[in-house]
Amino acid sequence: MREATPTEVRRDFDSGMPDLRLPRSVVVIGAGLSGLAVAYELANRGCDVTVLEASGRAGGRAYTLREPFADGLHAEAGAMTLTPHCHYAMHYLRELGVGLETADLVGTTFSYFMGSRLFTPDRESLEQAGLPLAPHEKTLGVEGMIDRYVRDTYQALQPDITAPDWTVTPLLGRYDQRSVYEVLTDRGASPVAVDLMEPHFLEMRGGDLKTASALSWLRHEASPHSLTNADPRWSKVKGGTDRFPQAFAERLKDRIRYRKPVVRVAQDAERARLTFLDQGRLQTMEAERVVVTVPFSAVRHIDFTDAALSDAKHDVMRRVKYSSIVRVYLQMSSQFWPQRNASFSTDLPVRWIRDATPQLPGPRKILECLMTGWRARAVAVMSAEERLRFVLDQVETVLPGARDHYETGTSVVWDQQPYIEGAYILPELGHSALMPVIRRPEGRIHFAGDHAAFEPNGGSMTFALESAARTVLELGRGSGEQQP
Repeated sequence: MREATPTEVRRDFDSGMPDLRLPRSVVVIGAGLSGLAVAYELANRGCDVTVLEASGRAGGRAYTLREPFADGLHAEAGAMTLTPHCHYAMHYLRELGVGLETADLVGTTFSYFMGSRLFTPDRESLEQAGLPLAPHEKTLGVEGMIDRYVRDTYQALQPDITAPDWTVTPLLGRYDQRSVYEVLTDRGASPVAVDLMEPHFLEMRGGDLKTASALSWLRHEASPHSLTNADPRWSKVKGGTDRFPQAFAERLKDRIRYRKPVVRVAQDAERARLTFLDQGRLQTMEAERVVVTVPFSAVRHIDFTDAALSDAKHDVMRRVKYSSIVRVYLQMSSQFWPQRNASFSTDLPVRWIRDATPQLPGPRKILECLMTGWRARAVAVMSAEERLRFVLDQVETVLPGARDHYETGTSVVWDQQPYIEGAYILPELGHSALMPVIRRPEGRIHFAGDHAAFEPNGGSMTFALESAARTVLELGRGSGEQQP
């Protein structure tokens, strides 16, 4: 059966997904947002659905930290921002009664700390910083650089680059074989200009510009989800992103079985069988269908030897790369820096420093420090205590007084998070060829998650939920009927 297009999935989703003929029983592996949404839709239609979650909480990378902070402070370790164009996320937030408030990224006071100097993105400040920009860049400012190197590039790819049901046309195809860094420098960007623009490429930070697909990047940058296209309507989940998966979990209640890591999936013409750990014992469960939402960074912990998966599916599971991200949080006794809603991009190992609590009351603040790529992998090998000391020393360089105001801290190393082992996908060269294989059902086994969305960039709650809608339609309309 032909795969539904994004437009068809959205049309059917908005009409309530009528006329589904669902299997009697389904097991969903993983209680991230995609797994929760699949289970929610199936349960509402009378399907016998069970969610097996390896960890002790729902949400996956929708993860809010509330410890060890004082005064009710919290910070986001994973997903944190929504745009008005997050169609699927907005639908479920309304349906589940989860509130929104203005995103932290709106109204940011953004600065750079490079070469031991603090400056802002405007032309005058860049000129005073004395950066080794190319002659034609000295009058641009960072916004002008983004116009010249980014917006002009994707505008030349219209209408293909923003088509709702986009395909890799000849116009787009060559960009999937070139890196982001290559495209930028070929258009005349100096290395310093690339460093100045990089913080605005939210999903492509950390030195990975030299391996990331330029097509995937341009598709994101041309979309309303790009930071360079941000507007005051951007929002976040009120009270913390974890309120969103918790609302799903509350509706599903006993259908979710926590601390039940799946270790084996098999199938034949009649049933699918799963083996999972339950308090130190191996248990087996059968169902008509299985939905795998586990990130491919961690899927290798599940044995699919008897699942009759295609060679192409096994290959794509091995090939998809995930970004390495470390996020460190420092609780400060008060705001000792002058900028409101401060955000700093630096040339230090600590690449991004920001006020993670700009809207929360009280004198205390949390500074978040984010590292990606090789820098994240470097600090990941430190102990938790070493990591905090290292980052605090770095912050002191940018914001003198940090040591005097520091109270406590914690960190999240996404490469080391059990059953996740990575942040969002990093689409490397040729990623567009992998996407249909990632999504494709194999017999009784279906695949969902932000990595299995129609868009080439992960890290989005709404893309994960779109993949859930697509999967429910597959389950209810016969896709994958051909059994192994």
